[in-house]
Amino acid sequence: MNEMPKISGFTIVRNATILAYPFRESVLSILPLCEEFIINCGNSTDDTAQIVEQLANEYPEKIKILFTDWSLENPYGGFQLKKQSDLALQQTKGDWCFYIQADEVIHEEEHSAILAAIKKASQNPDIDGILFDYLHFYGNFSYQIKGRNWYRREVRAFKNHRGIEAFRDAQGFRKNGKRITVISSTARVFHYGYVRTVASLKTKAEEMAQWWGKSASASSENISLKRHVGLSKYLKTHPKWMAERIADNNIYCDPTKGMRCWNKDEFKNIITWLWESVVPYRIGEFKNYKLVVEKK
Repeated sequence: MNEMPKISGFTIVRNATILAYPFRESVLSILPLCEEFIINCGNSTDDTAQIVEQLANEYPEKIKILFTDWSLENPYGGFQLKKQSDLALQQTKGDWCFYIQADEVIHEEEHSAILAAIKKASQNPDIDGILFDYLHFYGNFSYQIKGRNWYRREVRAFKNHRGIEAFRDAQGFRKNGKRITVISSTARVFHYGYVRTVASLKTKAEEMAQWWGKSASASSENISLKRHVGLSKYLKTHPKWMAERIADNNIYCDPTKGMRCWNKDEFKNIITWLWESVVPYRIGEFKNYKLVVEKK
């Protein structure tokens, strides 16, 4: 295949404003790469539907809306997130699918690397998709975090019509229940799910609890950002789509002022951090994919 394959973007969203998600920025960050973009808009109690409709009005040739009701059937393990992601995926028609979550944004500098990886993978029938590296921002836009509790990589683009579906809470994808075969794109996903004010931190915990079969009050009780090992300053650029939000960086949490949490998980983080500072391999890392390392 010499010509560039057609790419279908897709996402799910519900209560984006209540959850303080950069949803509009998320969609715009990959829209230039896509022939079409499917938005599964859940039954929100804020202005999310209006945001989605505005996007569709601005880009009528690309954006298609799927309005759905999110129910509390099987409210465990994030099942509803998988179900809704699969509903959006089923509407895609392109050769490739590009999934992005409402708190993820792609840097414009990554577009060429993504397209190059997709074109390369398209020439190999044994490859299902491409892998992305993750930058997790924590507290505000000035800090990122690494550690055992933070996944380093995940699949966000894959070939369509191969029996690929969302896995568990749609963090990743599987083909017929098995891990998919991928190559690295070297591109980054900017994850902003924990860039929060104190109020939105609590709101998110309460709102998301219902999709995991948990009590909303118990999930938000005494919630705060802890100061974890693996926290560091971020000194490079953010995606251009985030400029307006970054201008208000002072309203968000300062993770350096959080309390330390010395429990067994944090000690695991310390051991992992020390190990990975010497050896770039994470022991026991959960993966939704099989990475094919290309020969140089």
